[in-house]
Amino acid sequence: MVKVRLETSREHVAELARLRDPVGAIEELVWNAVDADAERVVVVLERNDLGGVDRVRVQDDGGGMSAEHCEEYFRPIGASWKKRAQGSPVKKRALHGKNGRGRVRAFALGTQVRWTSVSDAFGDRQQLVIEADRRSMDEFDIGDPEPAADPTGTLFEAFGGDEQLDLLADERARASLTTAFATYLEKYPDVRIEYDGQDLDPAAEQLHVRDYVLPSPSGWSGEPARLKVVEWRRSVTRALFLCDGQSMSRAHLKPGIQAPGFEFTAHLTWAGFDDVDAEDLAFTDWASRGPHAEVLAAARDQLKVHFRARVDERRREQVAEWQGEGIYPYAGDAADEKERAERETFDAVATTVFRHLPRSQATRRTTFALLRSVLAHEPSDILRIANDLFTLSKQEREELNRLLERTTLSALIKASTAAANRIDFLTALEHLVFAPDTRSRVTERDELHRILESQCWVFGEEYALHVSDRSLNAVLTQHCRLLGRDIPTPEPVLREDGRTGRVDLMLSRVARHRKGERHHLIVELKRPSVVLGMVEFSQISSYAEAVMSDDRFRDPTVTWDFWLVGNAMDKALRQLAHQVDRVPGCAVSTPRFRIMVKTWGEIIEDCQERLRFHSAQLEYQSSTEHAMDYLVRNHGDAVAELVADGIIPSPRSAEATNDVMQ
Repeated sequence: MVKVRLETSREHVAELARLRDPVGAIEELVWNAVDADAERVVVVLERNDLGGVDRVRVQDDGGGMSAEHCEEYFRPIGASWKKRAQGSPVKKRALHGKNGRGRVRAFALGTQVRWTSVSDAFGDRQQLVIEADRRSMDEFDIGDPEPAADPTGTLFEAFGGDEQLDLLADERARASLTTAFATYLEKYPDVRIEYDGQDLDPAAEQLHVRDYVLPSPSGWSGEPARLKVVEWRRSVTRALFLCDGQSMSRAHLKPGIQAPGFEFTAHLTWAGFDDVDAEDLAFTDWASRGPHAEVLAAARDQLKVHFRARVDERRREQVAEWQGEGIYPYAGDAADEKERAERETFDAVATTVFRHLPRSQATRRTTFALLRSVLAHEPSDILRIANDLFTLSKQEREELNRLLERTTLSALIKASTAAANRIDFLTALEHLVFAPDTRSRVTERDELHRILESQCWVFGEEYALHVSDRSLNAVLTQHCRLLGRDIPTPEPVLREDGRTGRVDLMLSRVARHRKGERHHLIVELKRPSVVLGMVEFSQISSYAEAVMSDDRFRDPTVTWDFWLVGNAMDKALRQLAHQVDRVPGCAVSTPRFRIMVKTWGEIIEDCQERLRFHSAQLEYQSSTEHAMDYLVRNHGDAVAELVADGIIPSPRSAEATNDVMQ
């Protein structure tokens, strides 16, 4: 038996595994299967007595893994044999994964994973078993090859999964995989992917498909980029897939546009993406100039044009259907310009309210006649009347009435606005800390700190802000106030080197499950351009030591977290903050306090997960334009210098803000 250790740190492997994304793990395993020339891949979800998913199997009929090449497959991380290959081993299909991470992502499906692979080697068929455990994710046990009579292929099995695997049984998991493999299955129709007993069939799920050729960026002499827009019959996660010259998806971004009422994905194919690492492609949004930024901007402009046209097409199709049913209130061609304008207004209003109308044709005919009459005599009242009559269906009115017995309409509007604002804020925060133009300019005190003072929900819904940019003495004073104690003696709280220290944020919450207990959180922010290392860690550690060693803070009902927050960390700090027996990011853990090292990527991802339901229910996706507009309007003082220097845009006009297709 051979024990193969991945050529990277265990902490890095834990990050790459993305343990909270089982659907992404399935996707990676299926890509590995088709890259190994599989013609059929079967994903089986095994359920327990309660109907929950507790085991996963992925079976393929590809070429398998031989003992000769197995160490090469499993040893390097961040690299793969696929980078050197011109295509799949036998069929020479275009290859997808080239970063060598599929085997690591498998740990999102269980605490123990196993590959049983049969291959042809030197004229003989042999079987290999590769096993690994989540507790030591950088080690894989490769068994000795044994003779086999089974067909070639690989069986992956995951054991010890948790309730998170239930996400795989959700219809959204199938939709996600369908969109991910749509272009591949179109390119290679001989491949079949079965998921939970049913083949993925993108063609049957597609409602409308349109292709566009985009203008080439300056200096580009190759084939122009192509954009395929796919509208789906059921709910999907909107995405803009970045594909290489062979139409293989390499990364995906948010579409960055608003298109209410459309379920869609977009696929941007360009040879200029061929030699760019997938991780770098994922940050294309943050490039403000260059050919990649030009192509991405052209794609988004085309998406806006596409959906404006599709709204008009849907309207014409609906009107034609009404004409065929005999319920359209106009006959023949418009008599003059006035009637033509009236018809256009009628079409816009009627198609908007149509889904709220009863199914009865007689009722619809009467309603349309009423709308026409209003347009002819009181056109200025049409929007008010349409809203009064048709905004809500009977069921929706009943639901609203029940809801309004418990709360007010204004409260509902405030809640919806708050959720949309939070979605916009997260997009703006992403831009500030990741975009090259802004991350080099943003500072912790002048921008980040001032913005986050009023956005403490980012660190946890239950926290309230109590101290901002104050000394440790202010922390002590607030600590005593929260516990109902007298203000302590005035001697300063000192760090080990004799300095007083100044904390960025102190937040606090009452313990949810232990009555009478309280938890404090100290947050130390660092500007995005700083790579967190032991110097920064020693600062947050000195705060923890000062608090824990001062008897005035001592209280058995209070626990503390100390967070160091930045964009990235060096290798030494990464190893300290990712230890096997602790939650990711925990560098120090004691009964009274913890020291955590957090990246903005992790914090933003956690927030997005909390807001995912609201985003879906509101049918709202933030774009960079909406997000930066929100940031400037609500935190203008904090980002005034960035606006003045043109690093982020000034607030848009009201007309631009109301353009739903922007």
